[in-house]
Amino acid sequence: KRQIREEVLDEISAGDGRVVAVLSRNSYGATVLNSDTVLFGDIDVPETGVLARLLEKFGRRKKDKDYYLAKIRLYQENNPGYTFRVYETRAGLRFVIINRVFEADSGQVGSLFADLGVDPLYMQLCKHQTCFRARLTPKPWRIGVDRPDSRFPRESRSDRNAFEDWLRTYRAASVKVSVVRHLATFGFDPVHPDVDRVVAVHDRHASHGHAGLA
Repeated sequence: KRQIREEVLDEISAGDGRVVAVLSRNSYGATVLNSDTVLFGDIDVPETGVLARLLEKFGRRKKDKDYYLAKIRLYQENNPGYTFRVYETRAGLRFVIINRVFEADSGQVGSLFADLGVDPLYMQLCKHQTCFRARLTPKPWRIGVDRPDSRFPRESRSDRNAFEDWLRTYRAASVKVSVVRHLATFGFDPVHPDVDRVVAVHDRHASHGHAGLA
């Protein structure tokens, strides 16, 4: 298991006190949700290239966000044991399975991710870190903010002071955008209580109702 070396910001606990997720700050300053058991998946939708546009003229279906949304819907219809909550992101889609929990390095998760076209790098990280991750705040360069000059742990006072200045600028710019926008829910099973707590935190941080996605 590969350890994630990031500053821990907060914990999300279940009703019985178990920690079911942790919020951390990644190398470029964004807040990330980490969970061993609550399944998040990201699907990147690449920009359409010249060849893809040409093939579309000859009838190949455009693989845009609507294509992958329909793919998730069909997958759920064929696998009714899963209930999906699906979001739009700037670069594609994000989904969370809300009616059950998982082991991030299991073959079951690997097969599900492969069937839905989840980003291969994300699939590898989930397996090696035995952890699902979901970014909750914008990538700084998408909101006109440079990356922080230093990384955690910041041992010098000058690095800490500079980072606090950066963080104020980043937070001020972040409130103008959302990271995700809820699109659809596929399935009818009740929400697992652990997932319910995690999704509530995810939505509070990542979705502010703004049109711009970052």
